[in-house]
Amino acid sequence: MAINKLWVIMPVYNEEEAIRSVIDEWQKSMSDNVADYTFCILNDGSKDNTLSILREYEMRYPEIKIIDKPNSGHGQTCIYGYKLALDNGAEWIFQIDSDGQCATEYLPQFIQAAENNKVVYGYRKTRDDGMKRSLISRFVTLFTFFATGQWVRDANVPYRLIHRSVMETIVDRVPPTFHLANILVSVLAKKTAGIKWINIHFRDRVGGTPSVKTVSFIKHGFTLFRQLKQASS
Repeated sequence: MAINKLWVIMPVYNEEEAIRSVIDEWQKSMSDNVADYTFCILNDGSKDNTLSILREYEMRYPEIKIIDKPNSGHGQTCIYGYKLALDNGAEWIFQIDSDGQCATEYLPQFIQAAENNKVVYGYRKTRDDGMKRSLISRFVTLFTFFATGQWVRDANVPYRLIHRSVMETIVDRVPPTFHLANILVSVLAKKTAGIKWINIHFRDRVGGTPSVKTVSFIKHGFTLFRQLKQASS
């Protein structure tokens, strides 16, 4: 089955070192694998040269749509992008990150899995970004389970494909104050339609530093637990 009306959502914050190679890689992969797509890149208030680079690509490729917005954090920027995709008639929404860790080689598997599944997620079975980040992801899985009763193998993974029929039931249930919104999206997607998992390898960053710091998970841990319990009930 061909995926039609696909919107690729990619939040960006201060990624001038990585963004050219990331866009080049994904633009080629999308043009090779998807006939009808919009590559929506959301600049989340970057303070470096990211926006000017994005404007160059917007002029070069008609499929690329650049949104420049005030900083609201990674999760809420994704929510903004999801809503924008739905408002513009997207049938499928695919989210990736802008740091080069998401490899394009798995895209055909996601497209194939979408034939029989409305939610397809990557599971970071192996990764190059260090043991600390891996342990945090495992902690998030346990933390999410205790808060919601839903076992989500990789709740914060940025490699996810969701059909509009599922996203429509989810996106308005994410409060604007929810810090790590992608985790709640995963919980709600699991409850609504289940998740098809595909093993992926998560590469190291192309350059720069993560916008979501490891300490952020710890700092907001109690708030996250409370919000997850409230929002998923």
